[in-house]
Amino acid sequence: MITTLKRWSAWTPEVATEAGWREWAANPVTLPGNGVPALPEVPAIRRRRLSNLSRMALKVAFACLEGEDGASVNSVFVSHHGEMSIMLELTDAVIVREPLSPKKFSHSVHNTTAGHFSIETANQLPSASVCGGQASFCYGFLEALAMTHRNPENPTLLVMADVPMPDIFAPYSRPPAFPYAFAVLLTNDSAAEGTRLQLDLAPDKCGEEELAFPQALVFLQWLLSDATQLTLHHHQRWTWQKLST
Repeated sequence: MITTLKRWSAWTPEVATEAGWREWAANPVTLPGNGVPALPEVPAIRRRRLSNLSRMALKVAFACLEGEDGASVNSVFVSHHGEMSIMLELTDAVIVREPLSPKKFSHSVHNTTAGHFSIETANQLPSASVCGGQASFCYGFLEALAMTHRNPENPTLLVMADVPMPDIFAPYSRPPAFPYAFAVLLTNDSAAEGTRLQLDLAPDKCGEEELAFPQALVFLQWLLSDATQLTLHHHQRWTWQKLST
């Protein structure tokens, strides 16, 4: 499966620029930090309703689409845990028999961010929301390739975002250790400027691979390096290769 990665964008409270990410890729470290992007692209009346996760995802989505028509892209939004904090608030309300907040309920589903993106860009093209556990980025990338194949006339925006789990899950060491969001814009147009990539899948018996950082950031580190190949393991072997142009 071959595609062209036209553009990428990434954000954490500590690193938000391309230069900063290149420095991080050369010396990757854990990036503790709290905060959310300003997100001036969204009117304040709607921005106030966004969760931290949605703000981060929309931040990298808009940055990745600079110069593109946001209404003219397919989209795939990916998250391992989704809106877990909101889900816990709703669960607590059920336990104590309090009325559920309609606003919180509507913002607790896994495709919340996809809905916000559609509203802000007037996008009515195909969209998918994906959760694939610790391999969410891999499965999201595969879904984005399929989306581009099914709808080749438009590029596909892939957005991956996650925040640390609530404190109640601390004993279980659930990743990620810090909030992050990452987006890429993929196209089938072989003449488009960008990095030409090939993804190959193969059977693998190694099960789940333990990584120091989320798959999306491992992929970004590889993308910014001189290495031509990246292999991730999660019940099968996922191998990306940079193709010469």
